[in-house]
Amino acid sequence: MRLRRTVLTVFSALALLTAATGTVPSAAAAPTTTVTASTAASAETGGGYTATRVRLLSDVEVEPGAALSVQVSGASGLPAGLSTVTVNVAAKGGADLGRVVVHPSGEVEPDTGAVSYDKTHYAATALITKVGTDGKIKLINQGTGKARIFLDVHGYTLQQGAGQGLSYVPLAPQRILTPTTVGAGGNLELKPLGLGGVPATGVQAVALTLTVKSAGTGTIRVYPAGEGWPADATLDYAKDAVQQNFTIAKIGTNGTVNIHNLAWNGVEVAVDVAGYFTDSTATAQRSGLHPVNPVRIAEKLVIPANGVKTVDPRGVSGVPVLNSTAVGASVTAFGADAAGAVQVYPSGGTAPAGSTVNYLPGIENTGFALAKLGTDGRISLRNTGTTPVTVWVDVHSYAELVERVFPTPATPGEAIENITGTADLSTETTSDAQYIAVTSKTDDSGTTTVQIPRDPQQGVTLTTATGATATFGLPATGTASRTAAGTVLYSGTSSSYSVGVQPTADGGFRTFAHLNSSAAPTSYAFPVTLPADTHLAVDELDGSALIVREHVGDTDPTVLLEEIGRIQKPWARDAAGRTWPTSYTVQDNILTLNIDLTPVTVSGATVAPSFPVVADPAVHRNCGIITCSWYFTKASTRWIKDQFDRNGWTVATASGLICSRLVHPVAIGACGIAIAFYYNTAMNNTRDAYNRGGCLVVRVNIFWGAIPATAWRTVRFDNVPLSNRYCYAS
Repeated sequence: MRLRRTVLTVFSALALLTAATGTVPSAAAAPTTTVTASTAASAETGGGYTATRVRLLSDVEVEPGAALSVQVSGASGLPAGLSTVTVNVAAKGGADLGRVVVHPSGEVEPDTGAVSYDKTHYAATALITKVGTDGKIKLINQGTGKARIFLDVHGYTLQQGAGQGLSYVPLAPQRILTPTTVGAGGNLELKPLGLGGVPATGVQAVALTLTVKSAGTGTIRVYPAGEGWPADATLDYAKDAVQQNFTIAKIGTNGTVNIHNLAWNGVEVAVDVAGYFTDSTATAQRSGLHPVNPVRIAEKLVIPANGVKTVDPRGVSGVPVLNSTAVGASVTAFGADAAGAVQVYPSGGTAPAGSTVNYLPGIENTGFALAKLGTDGRISLRNTGTTPVTVWVDVHSYAELVERVFPTPATPGEAIENITGTADLSTETTSDAQYIAVTSKTDDSGTTTVQIPRDPQQGVTLTTATGATATFGLPATGTASRTAAGTVLYSGTSSSYSVGVQPTADGGFRTFAHLNSSAAPTSYAFPVTLPADTHLAVDELDGSALIVREHVGDTDPTVLLEEIGRIQKPWARDAAGRTWPTSYTVQDNILTLNIDLTPVTVSGATVAPSFPVVADPAVHRNCGIITCSWYFTKASTRWIKDQFDRNGWTVATASGLICSRLVHPVAIGACGIAIAFYYNTAMNNTRDAYNRGGCLVVRVNIFWGAIPATAWRTVRFDNVPLSNRYCYAS
């Protein structure tokens, strides 16, 4: 082993700009600024929705654990420069259960779900998801066997183009069609206009959830009256099961949409409306649709029988704290003992008649909602079942007011919390003479502790479950203070900026540079001290950062890079909702955060930042609760391939050569289970890595890998080229 100095992007950057004057008014003044899409255009303005119908995949077979990259922008008549796409994903397993993950190309695979499928029928979920910078999305089969997948686009938004497309107006979900039987081969014309809060005029599309039940099997298609029959089914229903799917239905002739039953039997259909799309500029609460990288905001949330839980999607997921009106969230439900349903609706409101996802005993199911937020920014989830249900909530997109209102923050702490929210801040902190905030997170991997000092020169200390310590220096002076919500504040080395730190409930922390005016620096240095056996590296795939440890085999040339920590990639947002580029540079052990505030031209207008600005470096705790990755070197990959050739390409050989070298006990066990299911994927990635002269990669979600029943779906086999920063030649 030789020592290598690599790069770490330890922090993610967030920029907030709130006052055009560059001053912070007093709290008593509390002025506000109203910004429309045309006057507050940013690098990714847009959000206007265009309905369309395009098939991209037709019954494509995907191997277990394999990823399918699909070109969306510019494909099949779709325009270039897509920001989001509304896709209907239908999947069916060949032999067993599984799920499909959908995420933007160029981003790290998230721990989220889009469709939960079985082997009896094509399960479908429509969702609004982000498109990668290369114009692609990825679909991953997280199942134990092959899956067949259909993919259809139902609409899109563009990265640029204020004023283009339709605005979305969210509603508290209301039933507009009570259970009605549609006969075999029959068609029902539904007129949503004037129902459930939908205006009688000026509406071009509606957001609907269909719930069906039948004594037989068949498919339901929802499409505009007067247009041709679409290729894709909105919902493929099984016998005697209550099922649902979300859809954005374009209004057809006479203000109606068709609901067609392609079957030899009748089906009972109910419809709930969650919002509508309009080209009217006079409509209150009109919003644009925007993407986030898919992120899980609720993990194993247990809702008791007839119980209600509330979730705040803002801040932690990238959804703005201010001016957000709805969230695009997939909800996965698992009821161990009985069937039921989960309803999603604005917090503080009344539970609707319909459901977001229906579940059967012992089987996961997933549904999607473009759900209106309550006045407190939250959504409620109600379990209609007679026994508890376990729920996972993943955010894919959100709706934000076109005419946004931004109160000018009175303090840096308020400015920071207006962007991040406080939902994910640690509420269990202690303090002493040296540290203003100390918080710990304990799970099956042990305890991780974050210590935030009163004197910023000491730096923020993170101690892992193994006792390893990392310290992150702060470009700050003075003595710490703390807001009621838990944000710690320091003075900067000049009066033009200040620094903040937030301890988070996941056992990590975020650090902020609050730029008061245009006189503030746009680069901030954070000295980083790591344990002797670890170093820093940039994930060039998505701009996030890794803390890695290098391992060398005792009896073979195997060299591994073990990912023990991942830090969010940088991002920046101003108080008018604008985002600005951020980046990192590293020299020696100093990480420098750079914020690019160069004015941009959008729709012919020059848009410059207003001040103050907040930049947010965030550090997540170690891989006890995240996906860890092990990178075999090129030489190690070649050696493993040679061993396969000599000893046979078998499950036993794969387990011995690959899994036994992952050093983490949970990872070893999960890999051993997954190899039996993902044999072909492991073999193919080893061959592909060898053929391209690259490196084999094994990724394991340590949290789920500790549970034998779910371990098979926690492991992913991958390969990267030698040009990848983590792929060492030897």
